[in-house]
Amino acid sequence: MAKFEAKGIDEMMQELNALKAEEIAPRMLEESVPILEEAVKIEVGKHKDTGDMHESIRATKANRNKNGYYICVRPTGYASLKKWKNSRKKRRGAKRERVRNMEKLVYLEYGTSRQTARPVLTRAVNKAEGAVVRKMQEVFDREVDAM
Repeated sequence: MAKFEAKGIDEMMQELNALKAEEIAPRMLEESVPILEEAVKIEVGKHKDTGDMHESIRATKANRNKNGYYICVRPTGYASLKKWKNSRKKRRGAKRERVRNMEKLVYLEYGTSRQTARPVLTRAVNKAEGAVVRKMQEVFDREVDAM
């Protein structure tokens, strides 16, 4: 039978606990999210009609759930009611309704029965991934060195 022996695990666990990941993780996200936000705006801007959705794209603050910390980059609010292209009728003769900007982004990303998919979020994430990871690593190294 093979024998396995690990040395230094306790010391490594103490060092990891001392890192204060609860403080570092939100900083890493908040300092790197502008890169992703700009990439999303560039990709969405290529498909800009009225500009409502493009102008509404914002990043949230760092939040935590059971899986860890996260930040969302998404359009907020509704399209302008005064611009007829951004309203819809549910049935003939009904009043026009405003469309959520997030809804418009979903239609753009995944398409509809009448519109082909244009995966702007997928492209933006793929283009920004390297720069975001580098920025997060930079923040992590800076925080660890400061301890």
